[in-house]
Amino acid sequence: MRLLRQSRCGWVLFEMMVALTIFVFTALAVLGAVSQGIATAESTRDRAKAVDLARSAMAKLEAGLGTPQSLAGPVLPWEPEPDPDAPFDEHADFGFSEVAPPPSLWEVEIDTIPSEFRGLTHVIVTAVKRPTPESDRVAVSYVLQQLVRLAPETEDTVGELDDIASEAIRGTPPAPTGGEQ
Repeated sequence: MRLLRQSRCGWVLFEMMVALTIFVFTALAVLGAVSQGIATAESTRDRAKAVDLARSAMAKLEAGLGTPQSLAGPVLPWEPEPDPDAPFDEHADFGFSEVAPPPSLWEVEIDTIPSEFRGLTHVIVTAVKRPTPESDRVAVSYVLQQLVRLAPETEDTVGELDDIASEAIRGTPPAPTGGEQ
């Protein structure tokens, strides 16, 4: 009887060890999946930010709000503006800070190439994130290419029609038919 009881205890111990091993491997698999999901979410967030930075720079160029030289370079960290309608909060992080902002890992590169189309420039905007500010390695990047009408900085063309816009408004003249001369 005593041998049977020890044998049963041995099997219970063995079953507990197997169950614990299965639990540990399952927990490790779940933690690995969660870790992979977090890394994928961070990568997707960085990719979306790269797209946003490139599109914003291209839109500023198209609107004449900047030049390739003024928009290229490190991206400054975004600081929210205080809400003028909100009650004053002395603990808010707005205003002057004696602490220097951390260096940005993001950079916008802008290349311009003359195009074969009169008045248009081939603009290549690249948004790049580096792992550290000193690194040459690229962690995330996005390239946006487009033909853009770049106006000189001193020229104000807002509201004026250029040659292409005038032609579009006039339309193309109808092709002559066989009966007209």
